[in-house]
Amino acid sequence: AGTPWATVAELAAPAAGRGPTAANRDNPPTPALFVLLGPDSDVGRPLARRRYAAGLAALRRWKAALPAGSPHADVVTHLSAPGRRLDTGHAVKTLRAARQARIPAVLTNAVRYAAPDGAATADVLDAVRALSSLDALHDLQPNGQGWLKSTAAMHRIAHEVAFAADDRPAPLLEATRRLAEACALDPETDLGWGVPRVPEAAVIGIDGPPEHVLRERTRTGLLARYPHLHTGGGLPGTSQAARDLQDRAEHELGIITRLGFSSYFLTVAAVVDLIEGMGIRVAARGSGASSLVNHALRISHVDPMANGLIMERFLSTDRSTLPDIDIDVESARRHEIYRAVVDRFGAERTTLMSMQNAYRARGAVRDAGLALGMPEPEVDAIAKQLWRFSASNFREALQRMPELGGLSRRIESGRAEGDRQLDLLVDLTERLDRLPRHISMHPCGVILGDATLLHRTPVQPSGMGLPMSQFDKHDMDPMGFLKLDILGVRMQSAIAYTIAEVERTTGERIDLEQVPLDDPATYAMIRTTHTLGCFQIESPGQRELVGKLAPREFNDLTVDISLFRPGPMQSDMVRPFLEQRHGWAPAHYPHPDLRPVLAETHGVTVFHEQVLRTMDVMTGCGLARADEHRRLLGGPQEHLVEEAFRTGALARGYSLEVIDEVWATLSAFGSFGFCKAHGAAFAVPTYHSAWLKTHHPAAFMAAILEHDPGMYPARLMVAEARRMGIPVLPVDVNASSRHVHVEWVPAHPEIDDGAPGRWGIRLPLTSLSGLSEAETDRLDAGRPYRSLADVRDRARPTARNLERLAQLGALDCLLPPGGASRTDLVHHLELQHSTTRGTAPGRTAPRSRSARPRQVEGQLALDLPDTELTALAPLFPDPGPAARVRTELELTALDVTAHLMDSHAPYLVVPNAGNADTVVAAFQERAAGFDVTVTDESAATSLIAVQG
Repeated sequence: AGTPWATVAELAAPAAGRGPTAANRDNPPTPALFVLLGPDSDVGRPLARRRYAAGLAALRRWKAALPAGSPHADVVTHLSAPGRRLDTGHAVKTLRAARQARIPAVLTNAVRYAAPDGAATADVLDAVRALSSLDALHDLQPNGQGWLKSTAAMHRIAHEVAFAADDRPAPLLEATRRLAEACALDPETDLGWGVPRVPEAAVIGIDGPPEHVLRERTRTGLLARYPHLHTGGGLPGTSQAARDLQDRAEHELGIITRLGFSSYFLTVAAVVDLIEGMGIRVAARGSGASSLVNHALRISHVDPMANGLIMERFLSTDRSTLPDIDIDVESARRHEIYRAVVDRFGAERTTLMSMQNAYRARGAVRDAGLALGMPEPEVDAIAKQLWRFSASNFREALQRMPELGGLSRRIESGRAEGDRQLDLLVDLTERLDRLPRHISMHPCGVILGDATLLHRTPVQPSGMGLPMSQFDKHDMDPMGFLKLDILGVRMQSAIAYTIAEVERTTGERIDLEQVPLDDPATYAMIRTTHTLGCFQIESPGQRELVGKLAPREFNDLTVDISLFRPGPMQSDMVRPFLEQRHGWAPAHYPHPDLRPVLAETHGVTVFHEQVLRTMDVMTGCGLARADEHRRLLGGPQEHLVEEAFRTGALARGYSLEVIDEVWATLSAFGSFGFCKAHGAAFAVPTYHSAWLKTHHPAAFMAAILEHDPGMYPARLMVAEARRMGIPVLPVDVNASSRHVHVEWVPAHPEIDDGAPGRWGIRLPLTSLSGLSEAETDRLDAGRPYRSLADVRDRARPTARNLERLAQLGALDCLLPPGGASRTDLVHHLELQHSTTRGTAPGRTAPRSRSARPRQVEGQLALDLPDTELTALAPLFPDPGPAARVRTELELTALDVTAHLMDSHAPYLVVPNAGNADTVVAAFQERAAGFDVTVTDESAATSLIAVQG
């Protein structure tokens, strides 16, 4: 491995994974580590039990097995009472055994906590780790001495142990000092601190210097992205735009080469190529979209030239840390990508990133209650009352939160009766606040490195079984790790699903990269504010903003996304922007030099990029230095930026009045700025989702229902589809599958007005609550069904779920024309079920399995008449529309065949009443603060009640 730290990191992996022991006394690690043989070792345990000879023999075995200087006896005393665990007598025996075995003895305090009052916390954590109560734990702290003591305190302990052993303290203290010095790590040589390491050239798949390969791939990518700026022979054109493109590429490549990051960009490109090769949507987000090189390598789909983005916002020679490139992928396939990345680069070069989960109020009270041995239901009831405050404020919250009044009274009552268990629960809960509880997989971080990666970070298996670093995101930059955030975005899954449904149903293969970003119909739809389901612009506030902003081009979407943030909203940036955009107020520019910088936002500073350009224009500091200044805005060093800005602007001849006005804007910008590259990266899927909703509405709404990428419940999405004129088809055992899908609906003479029909949305089998995964799989695999018996035999739903399928109308396709009704079928199945279970029809029976014998998987349906349903007498009428909707809501939480309000329509034809499109004007509710979504057959309207 090369260094002792590398050995420790390698040993941690099997230890954390609870796999086979990587090293032991018979198989020592290489290079050798210092081994402390303390109170809990096979040396210390027999010494504590007065088996001195056994402890000494174990110590000698360690000495024989390990290289000279590796084993050390760990002398510990917590000054316990004689005969108790960690008493001074135990320390004396350890010291004597070390002297007799001729190995060094060192003094430690077996530290478990930082401060003297931490013993109880350590005991609680031990109990939680053992899933035990404190009463059942055998290794409680003997006292409160296991804390990180001062040098003076440890010197006193050394003298006490030496005196009791009839020895001198100096050798013990000197050996301890030497070991501490030998264990000191050099961050650079031992940890590789700050030295970026990426997979080797052969692993990335490059031949030759990375700088040359990156330049060639950038040239090829630019030709593909900008063919109109190249000659027929693939050479750069001679137009100004072509020269600007080449100059920008050379500028970026120069920065990347000087920083030595060529391999980094090629590695990220290899990951993106891998994901695209799997047929998965992928796109960069954040400041990485600023880079033309990223655009050429297909890492980003945002054109930085057309959008006026700045490389220095992403990377510059003034900032030498690895750039941060985040990529969005289809959420439904994120784990598939992780496995593919590990397979592509190797488990020795790839780990997932971890995150340290700390205690919050509810988790802390549950674990404290476990340690105290309290009944789980009681602890759970208390935990459910804890919200909106940290665990460390538990006792204070008892005094000020009315909902905790009952618990507070119980604590006082118990205290009066001498029962302090609940009192202790509060104390222990407060102690646990913010302490690490466990390690888990980061939701998106992947670490890539060279063959030495596992020598630099300890790893353990993640919940997926893939290697996971024990370091979290805060360790990545100092350690020089290449961290790639692969974020699962459900809208990307919805877009992919839409494209697949369009191709399945029409044969058309949509390439969104070829879709123009200036489609008038798409922007017209957005301006209607009917944007439910569209990425980033579906919330009530966003629908209000897009209605006021009235986007007409792609940059308008970038501005909209950038403005809809807490800072701009709270700083009242939106109002002046809208007034100046629509000409209601004149655009204001502090100086004519800033007009080119602020023209796209009508004089209002919205983007980080505008801050950089403003500083550069007025001071000449350069974009790289301007970005470093921007990072300091709003922080304790902002005064340094102000001094540099004022000095530079004065030197360039700007008046104090202009400087004061511009600086006021820049200073305030620290609280509300937004990176335009990030806004543009989000605007791409925003536009694509709106384009798909405009031009392929049925497939898009089916994808929204399938992947649920937004903030609204499925019922509202069904209402939106109905508003758009898309038929929503109910669950049907022959037509429904596991997934939502698009289905052709023949023309209805009263609706389609001569059209041949339209595309509708068929709801899936999974819409029925209570249907198990196995039942769903069998129902899906067995389609089509010829008879009720066929469903029973091959799908084998429980009798209760078969009834529920019938109630929902999913078995209507099996009913003979002109024969029994849905109500007849439901009654028939209830009668069968009650007969089997011995309960009366309508009474609740225990959950049961099908009475039919198990059939062979994959058995085909026989084309035989359904004698069971044919013989069923038609006694009852079909349920009416209102009854159907009630059943649908009960079983699926969706009103499918009609809107819930349809049956109430006759009662709403009164003055001052209207549908959701007009209800805003009649809204008279005076209770302040409620956010209300009103839906009917016409629309969904969001209202916020304010004080009238």
